[in-house]
Amino acid sequence: MKRITAPPAADALVHSRLRRKSVVPPLHDGLAALTIFATGFAPITALALSIMGISTLPVATLLLVFPALGVAMALSFYQPRHGRLMLHGFLMGIIAVTCYDGVRIPFVMTGWMDDFIPKIGGMLVGDGDRHAVLGYLWRYLGNGGGMGMAFVCAFALLKPLLPEHRQARVTPSVTKHIGVGFGCFVWACLIVTLKISPHGEEKMFVVTPASLLLSWIGHLVFGYTLGCLVNRFGQEGTSKTLSESNLSRDHDTSGTLSPTHKRIIP
Repeated sequence: MKRITAPPAADALVHSRLRRKSVVPPLHDGLAALTIFATGFAPITALALSIMGISTLPVATLLLVFPALGVAMALSFYQPRHGRLMLHGFLMGIIAVTCYDGVRIPFVMTGWMDDFIPKIGGMLVGDGDRHAVLGYLWRYLGNGGGMGMAFVCAFALLKPLLPEHRQARVTPSVTKHIGVGFGCFVWACLIVTLKISPHGEEKMFVVTPASLLLSWIGHLVFGYTLGCLVNRFGQEGTSKTLSESNLSRDHDTSGTLSPTHKRIIP
């Protein structure tokens, strides 16, 4: 095998392109995590504003959800690795909310809990009727996918910022506990929203000891599933995207060609 490096002219051309590419600085992972977290919570925030009577759901969607979608798309173009993380988190959120419904729907079928999801569709249309298709689309693509994206991206981007000895403490078991804690946080926000809203329980469901317990169990399943999915699929993908980002930054600051710009000729 004979290694032939690129000629000086090609070397100058490559570094010129790299310098032009590095004009736009990479977004700090902490700021990216905060931005994505807020973006992922836009649908559930819009729903909360509608429940509290501050705004209608269509108006809140125009003011929060559509701009958040634009931010997510812009961030994906600006930093493709963040776009990949958001997609992974979005899909994990859909899987997690599916597991949640696997626990919730039997409770609904037995009459222990009302199915309030079609009411969300009615709030979105604005006619007060029950629209199951729209309600479940909002639940899966908005609430579930958005919160999954928020959790997975925040975890993946913030963990590497910790000192190494603290990163070592974030074991798979700890990750599951963090996921459960996230599910409890979302559940607590839901219950508080219903209780402080004048017509919150009328729009969603009445808070009783039974509904309190059953909804809590569902959110435990949601959070635990996210923790398991991050352990199963998130670690490898996160390491890959972070290493790609570090390699890109090395290219921007290095004075030599990277191995990818050298040809190996037999």
